[in-house]
Amino acid sequence: MLEFALNFEEPVYYIGKTLELMGIVCLGAALYLGLFNPFGYSEAKAMGVEMGFLALGIVVFFIGRLIEKQH
Repeated sequence: MLEFALNFEEPVYYIGKTLELMGIVCLGAALYLGLFNPFGYSEAKAMGVEMGFLALGIVVFFIGRLIEKQH
């Protein structure tokens, strides 16, 4: 019954999709940290944290996209 939803013949595809999702979550975290500054950092440090999460999210998403395209 769940065979159509859970196709385990290509697990690499799902690894790629998971990495893409993790990248998008990192981008959301960067936006949240940049807008609300929940840790009370100085403006420069908050911008650094935001850019770090943004770069991490881009890299993780891109790796997931490359893995997905291979299969």
